[in-house]
Amino acid sequence: MNKPTPKRGVSLRTLQGLDADDIPAFDARPEELHNLTTVSSETLETISDVFAGTELATDEVRIRVILDTQRAVNSAWEKAARSFLEIGRALNTLENTLFSREEKNRLKASFQRFFPFSEPVASQLKRIALVVDSGRIEEGALPGSYSAAYQLSLMPPEELDVAREHGLVAPNVSRSAIIAFRKSRKREISHVDFAALSAEARRLKSTRRQMLEQLVAIRARLIEIKELLDE
Repeated sequence: MNKPTPKRGVSLRTLQGLDADDIPAFDARPEELHNLTTVSSETLETISDVFAGTELATDEVRIRVILDTQRAVNSAWEKAARSFLEIGRALNTLENTLFSREEKNRLKASFQRFFPFSEPVASQLKRIALVVDSGRIEEGALPGSYSAAYQLSLMPPEELDVAREHGLVAPNVSRSAIIAFRKSRKREISHVDFAALSAEARRLKSTRRQMLEQLVAIRARLIEIKELLDE
């Protein structure tokens, strides 16, 4: 009795070179194969690299599960970013509607009676919306996690520019990566010789005091000269 020939999946190399128009008419799975070929080459290379030497690398069904999951997660992640941004904008609008400090304090004290999260979280969302609407962070570059976006919103403009150069102002950046970047920046600042700066500041203050004393003496002498000339 012959052993059944094991079913072979579509290899990644085949997927990368496959065009939907090349699929024979009798193939019952053109749509599925087309979905596999419309993903980025980077994603296919990642699957090939991660699962090299395993059965999954040539298993069309399980590759499709990975790709479908990736699409679903990425879509939800993008929606999450848009959602917390819209929440922040709505809360900013609400705050602008409450004119008195008492009204704002009352809402703050009873915040969770109205909304499903705490007031500190609301403050973070409002700050994120402010930096996006002010143009400091592009909406399309906002991280999918509000906690990561909030860490970006805390950066001054010059630090944000450096983060952007390092690719940290992007939808897929994590909170931990941003925090690590901010810590590294603080270490760089800590290398400044504060003792030397303090000594220089003392010298400048002393020089300023001497110059002020000279200025007072000059003014007094000018007054004396004027009085003599008048006589």
